[in-house]
Amino acid sequence: MPSIEPLNQASSSKAANGGASRIILFLTVFIDLLGFGIVVPFLPLFAERMGVGAVGIGMVLAIYSLMQLIAAPILGRISDRIGRRPVIMLGLLGSSVGYVIYGFAGSFLWLLVSRAVHGACAGTISTAQAYIADTTSEENRARGMGLIGAAFGLGFVLGPALGGLLGHASLRTPVFFAAALTFANLIFAAMRLPESHPPEPGARLDLGRIVAPLAALPRELGEHHLLRMFIVAFLMTFAFAALEATFAMMVPRIYGYGAAGVGGLLTFAGLMQALAQGYMVGKVVPRVGEARLLKIGLVMLIAGLAPIGSVSSHSALFVALAILSLGYGFASPSVASLISRSVEEHRQGQVLGVNQSALSLARIVGPIAGGVAYEAAGPAAPYLLGALAVVLAISVTGGIADAPT
Repeated sequence: MPSIEPLNQASSSKAANGGASRIILFLTVFIDLLGFGIVVPFLPLFAERMGVGAVGIGMVLAIYSLMQLIAAPILGRISDRIGRRPVIMLGLLGSSVGYVIYGFAGSFLWLLVSRAVHGACAGTISTAQAYIADTTSEENRARGMGLIGAAFGLGFVLGPALGGLLGHASLRTPVFFAAALTFANLIFAAMRLPESHPPEPGARLDLGRIVAPLAALPRELGEHHLLRMFIVAFLMTFAFAALEATFAMMVPRIYGYGAAGVGGLLTFAGLMQALAQGYMVGKVVPRVGEARLLKIGLVMLIAGLAPIGSVSSHSALFVALAILSLGYGFASPSVASLISRSVEEHRQGQVLGVNQSALSLARIVGPIAGGVAYEAAGPAAPYLLGALAVVLAISVTGGIADAPT
């Protein structure tokens, strides 16, 4: 039986050696999501100028998540075999190419192609999470996952603002800027991002190995021993996706804010989420553990979602946004950390890829369900539906506990 002291020394060394790498990974993810945030707010306008209607815009949005759903487990398996760094590099290159196709797109078909390419490359999110798992000790895992979440939040906060400034010249200008920014990020990561997971000895990639995770995805989602956590991740992301799909329509109707006000509210929500994931999670987890923080986050999500659209007070809207954003910021990295700590190191990429597929599925179903609820039952319906989904998620957490350290 190994002594405890060497294990603790290895854990400390792992955390210390990975600190600089995690900062570089944070910058890599942040810049990638900054480019995403620059482009996406202009997608409906861009598509509308091509004569694409609401259904077509929905297809363009859905194909991104669909391709992410397909690619995530495949890229996760590849990263387990050949290392995280090549997969992250491939994702950045593909994102840059996707932006270029988007910028030159002159038809609905090419717009679909551009979002499909970008969605497939976004499957590297699970690889970034696996990189964090490689470079963090068990007790710091949630803090590391929160760092990735903070990079997401900041990218979504700053991206639309920067895109708004660039979009005054042309709707294509933000797209080409995002392409150049992502390609520069690729060069930066190629120079500074070290490998965190050495390739398997004699690792080879053949067609059977590449498609095996995709073929096994239904079984992985339905029969995996982490099914409870996948369900929780799906339900809370479903609720958040329903909000994202309807928020810009609901706010002017109920609260009277224009486009600038909607942008300000989303910026505020993004800052709250980044605060929770980038700072507060690391402070709270050592005291309460991931499992309890997950449940706290889910309760906050319900409390924040339920009154939106039903209460017309502007101050109540800000309070609700703050509560739900903090709640999602607590719950999301807690789930990723619990999943990561429940599997062997050599399977981190694959299993986190399965989780990412569950999230992608939620981002396909959530906007559609939110839109249908909005049209059928009014502007408050998507948020009550989301709150109900999170109530169901809480009912699933009964068997979830912190993994032993």
